[in-house]
Amino acid sequence: MLDAIKVGWTSPFEAATHATVVLDSPNPKAKLKAMVEAGNPTWDVYTEDSAYITEHCGDLFDKVDTSKFVEAGIDRRFVINDCGVSSSVIPYVFAYNEEKFGNSPPKGWSDFFDLSTYPGKRAAFNGVMTGILEMALLADGVSPDKLYPLDLDRAFRKLDTIKSNIVWVQSYGALTDAFVNNQYDLALSVGGRAYNAAKAGAKIAVVPDQQIVTWDQYAVVKGSKNKGAAEAFLDFIAQPVQQEKSPELRGVGTANVKASPKIDPLLARFLPQLDKAIPQNQEYWAKNYAKVSQRFVDWQTK
Repeated sequence: MLDAIKVGWTSPFEAATHATVVLDSPNPKAKLKAMVEAGNPTWDVYTEDSAYITEHCGDLFDKVDTSKFVEAGIDRRFVINDCGVSSSVIPYVFAYNEEKFGNSPPKGWSDFFDLSTYPGKRAAFNGVMTGILEMALLADGVSPDKLYPLDLDRAFRKLDTIKSNIVWVQSYGALTDAFVNNQYDLALSVGGRAYNAAKAGAKIAVVPDQQIVTWDQYAVVKGSKNKGAAEAFLDFIAQPVQQEKSPELRGVGTANVKASPKIDPLLARFLPQLDKAIPQNQEYWAKNYAKVSQRFVDWQTK
């Protein structure tokens, strides 16, 4: 990922502005908080999921003029706070073994819960913000415009029906490996990981309808010593030409509606279908992540 960021964004930014960009990874949240509270951050720009940027807009991150992002072509659905620029759009998808179910492929989330027609174990990343609660509610008949606030009782009741058939994996890479090694035939996966499995030879496809999408953002760290350059970097990566790099280098969607990335036919199958997608409500997750995550853990351990 760091190589893709360097090739797609930081190196072109350095060439355009003569600024020097130093990449630092990992970027633990506790370290960010400690640096900001001490008034001495060594980071100028920080990237995380948009729920986290939303939650801390104004305390850990400086507000910026987000109207410039919209003018550059960033989809308004992904401009949800006054701090972050959307960098990539990531779909949570219903992935399945095309060889096994190709004659009667699943068509929606309800099929993920149909153990009779689609038997077998279901792989899922071990986390609560992977769309698992949203897909349970969609499968249970909740309309997309009524998803939030999430009806947790209803979601967990639905998940109870397949609980013994879910295999929790501890990394997104494991989802790729699971399909390549024919360990599972169905998964709640990330589009890019499904694409990696297909590139490696797995007979894998994804359901195009009702993909649940999330997105990352970049934001200026509060107290940055290079605030001007940091804001310029956000403006830079909002532009269509830079946004085109996300699909080309990372296999994820672009947040810019004006971008025209060069996409091979295989990759096109695994990028987010935004006309049919359901964006996660990041404001909801910003306010409720901690308590929902604890309930998820409690449910898993019962």
